[in-house]
Amino acid sequence: MRVGVVLPRYDVEFAVVRELASWAEESGFDSVWVTDHLQPTRGKTLLEPWTILSTLSILTRKVRLGTTVLCYSYRHPAVLAKMVSTLDRVSGGRVELGLGTGSGPQVEEHRAMGIPYPGFRERVERLKDYIKVLRLILGSNGRVSFNSKYYPLRDAMRDSPTVQEKIPIWVGARRRRMLRVAAEIGEGWNFYGDSLEEYEEAVKIVERRLSELGAGGKIPQAVFTSISVWRNGKDDEEKMRRTHTIIYGTPDEILRKIDRLRELGVELIILRDLDKENRNLKIFASEILPSLR
Repeated sequence: MRVGVVLPRYDVEFAVVRELASWAEESGFDSVWVTDHLQPTRGKTLLEPWTILSTLSILTRKVRLGTTVLCYSYRHPAVLAKMVSTLDRVSGGRVELGLGTGSGPQVEEHRAMGIPYPGFRERVERLKDYIKVLRLILGSNGRVSFNSKYYPLRDAMRDSPTVQEKIPIWVGARRRRMLRVAAEIGEGWNFYGDSLEEYEEAVKIVERRLSELGAGGKIPQAVFTSISVWRNGKDDEEKMRRTHTIIYGTPDEILRKIDRLRELGVELIILRDLDKENRNLKIFASEILPSLR
């Protein structure tokens, strides 16, 4: 089981981000991740995610660098392909790319920045073409063209070869339609929800769609979740669910939850600590992470 850490971006200086990334690497976590809202609806200031990862690529040595998840509409796919390939070279082949259609708060964000944000059906179709364009450019050895309604290419070329033979692309999905899309186009699927039971139902939807496509088997699965650790007693489970927290409880209870996630096919968990002092992550690192190695 690989384990990653979500880095803070709201109302923090980069020194705080750098310190957490360095601690995560030293503590044995496998990766660090950033989210992708661009307007500080939850605070007064907000750091841009790709700039964070680019800077961390020369300040870290081992941790993989991921996005959970980028909203496709902020960056043209041909431009993102260049960004991804460059970061992969700079980092020595450590990029993990998560993509999605965006979430509710991004309606206002797009409006504020003057970026079109179409209805859900069109966003899904755009994302499908978006990922096709990324794969074409990142996987090409020469020039490529693509007859797309949204992102047509004409003799586009990859002139920044990647270190990794293939960049992992995780599709962020929670609702039924996006779960089916993740099965159709994802090289991996990243879930963000409120409960283990919800995730179990989501797995069934993805597997059913894979079966319909004749693909069989599974695609790589990741879970992005807030974490809450306590040493004894019970907390309010419903409160946990309202904060998108699947992994909570005592260290032993959390290990049992992780075992269940492993049984369901999860190979990567991405942990966000809502505590500014990262107390939950620190307990996880000392009392839980060693048991996963």
